[in-house]
Amino acid sequence: MKSYELTAYPKPMALSDGREVVIRTLAAADADALLRFFLGLPEPERYFLKDDVTSPGLIASWAEHHDYARVLPLVAVSGDAIVADAVLIRRRHGAYRDVASVRVAVAPAFRERGLGTALLRELCDIAADAELERVTAEFVAGVQDDAIAAAEHLGFIRAATVHELLRDEHRRPHDLVILMLPLGKWYQWARF
Repeated sequence: MKSYELTAYPKPMALSDGREVVIRTLAAADADALLRFFLGLPEPERYFLKDDVTSPGLIASWAEHHDYARVLPLVAVSGDAIVADAVLIRRRHGAYRDVASVRVAVAPAFRERGLGTALLRELCDIAADAELERVTAEFVAGVQDDAIAAAEHLGFIRAATVHELLRDEHRRPHDLVILMLPLGKWYQWARF
């Protein structure tokens, strides 16, 4: 089983508005900046994240303890600030050994500039280089519709919709949309 290739990082990237960011792996020194990033996300979006990203202890553990064989965290940095977080999560044994899941979050001031799509593509390229077969992503309908559209633009297909699985902070139901991207030959062909 191939490992992730990380020699491309840090990598500069120009956004559609002309600003530049640097994409790189998360470092131990990034804990405070990552916490500030997550605290800057709108509360309704943070509510749907699977982890309490407002916990300094949790964020510090993410920054300090890296197991790239299981979780590969990338960040986009502008100046001293983290402006996006992207994670590729992989299990290396059993039925899930050929599948990874992805998560991407972008600061509001850096949205609609191609950053989220670029980070999603980075994660898919890394997964393809590691010879994984599929990448999956979960989104909340009505909350993450722009992210769903970006993923579908990259070639993700809707694998399932679980109706009214989640409830927001006002107890209103939301659908969970599960998207899947086949990798291998299909992904190589689709990138052209």
